[in-house]
Amino acid sequence: MERIPKNHEILSTVDGESYEKLQKVLLKKPVKSASGVAVIALMPKPFACPHGRCTYCPGGIEFNTPNSYTGKEPVTINAIKNQYNPNIQITSKLNQLQLFGHDTSKIELVIVGGTFLFMPKDYQNDFIKSCYDALNGFESKDLQTAMKNNETTKNRNVGFTIETKPDYCKKEHVDLMLSYGVTRVEIGVQSLHERVYKIVNRGHDYNDVIESFQISKDSGYKIVAHMMPGLPTITPKEDIDDFKKLFNDSNFKPDMLKIYPSLVLENTALYNDFIAKKYTPYSDEEMLNVLTETKK
Repeated sequence: MERIPKNHEILSTVDGESYEKLQKVLLKKPVKSASGVAVIALMPKPFACPHGRCTYCPGGIEFNTPNSYTGKEPVTINAIKNQYNPNIQITSKLNQLQLFGHDTSKIELVIVGGTFLFMPKDYQNDFIKSCYDALNGFESKDLQTAMKNNETTKNRNVGFTIETKPDYCKKEHVDLMLSYGVTRVEIGVQSLHERVYKIVNRGHDYNDVIESFQISKDSGYKIVAHMMPGLPTITPKEDIDDFKKLFNDSNFKPDMLKIYPSLVLENTALYNDFIAKKYTPYSDEEMLNVLTETKK
């Protein structure tokens, strides 16, 4: 033997009971499917946001990356390599998961990168249909047929998540998500201060945030709130108060939370403000204090 075979090479030579026994020992990165559901993240092609760009946002059409991504993230690398084709993105991930011994009978899809719901509706429909076609392993005549076929295929979609902004989470957008089979929505709240929305060119207001939560909850959605402490003009106390309000105010109370501490990245308006000394990010100690107080 010239070399020690890799785990997936060993698994590919056995089946039945032997496979099940070896899988428990040789499974690579077991956390990826430990819950019984394997998660696959994918990206649509880059589109310019209708409102312009948030000051902290990297990426964009000129960089061939979706807004808010640098191009160095694993999901972005996979999307670029596969020319943002949803079918190929999912198929390549399915093959990889199966190769390393993961059960792919239950799949959760997560569409990240930009705000999917402002993209042309024909593109959205084709993209979502391609997602189901990839899981099914064959092409269906239309989206509804693809969704129906997925109920009995090997790789079933048991969870579907879309990220969006509050102003693209109104009734018409939620109705679209329902028609796509989406089960969870991630809303980019970032802050609960009106002045911050204006300063960072967020493109929506406080009432949009409240409305997006109300409509999503009324439609039965699980909500993941995205928060971004450390944005321009905000203070640590205001950030901590924002988190308290998010958890206790009946207008909000999300089911889950993702925290993205503000970062200064090149090729952003925030970077220019930082260089011009118009913006000072939190120190590590300040950010840690905000996160610690938030968790209490």
